[in-house]
Amino acid sequence: MVESIKIKMGPAEIPKNMKLREEAASLELEYNWYSPKYVAFLIVVPFCAYFLIRSDYIAGDFQQLTIPVIILIALALYIFYYSLARVLNKTIIHVTKERISVKHGPLPLKKNLELKKDDVTQLYVTQQRGVNRYYLLVATFQVNVILKNQSAITLVKGLESIPQARFIENKIEDYLDITDIHVEGEVPKE
Repeated sequence: MVESIKIKMGPAEIPKNMKLREEAASLELEYNWYSPKYVAFLIVVPFCAYFLIRSDYIAGDFQQLTIPVIILIALALYIFYYSLARVLNKTIIHVTKERISVKHGPLPLKKNLELKKDDVTQLYVTQQRGVNRYYLLVATFQVNVILKNQSAITLVKGLESIPQARFIENKIEDYLDITDIHVEGEVPKE
């Protein structure tokens, strides 16, 4: 008679930009959004907007607000705010035996989320593809949750690597004693 033995792997290495706090009553994962390129945007965008508005290329200026000036100011403010959020913000995933909460801050940019543990049946990782400003294909990863009613929602998105997403998925599943099952469309497990 052959017995199957389940070998539990040792603790996984915590990916960059992440912190982990494990206690008996809770699990907390913190993901920092910081990227150095956004610091450059914080410096460059206001100067570019200022010099463009002051140039002869744009009709109007700060004294005479025309539609192009208003659009340029609005665009510069949006990029500045987004970049500031990318420098300062972090996501905190707080897991207890009763609930999972996801909070983003300190600047509001993404919607916070709160789920009851009993509604969660499975977690899985998917890849999101997009095109960056150089028309290169870029990939980010997200951790999704399947609820009891079979609907799927995104728990965390915009993660830089598969190990970051898998770390979040595995830690939450281990903490909540959720058996990992393959989900169609998820990133293949190594």
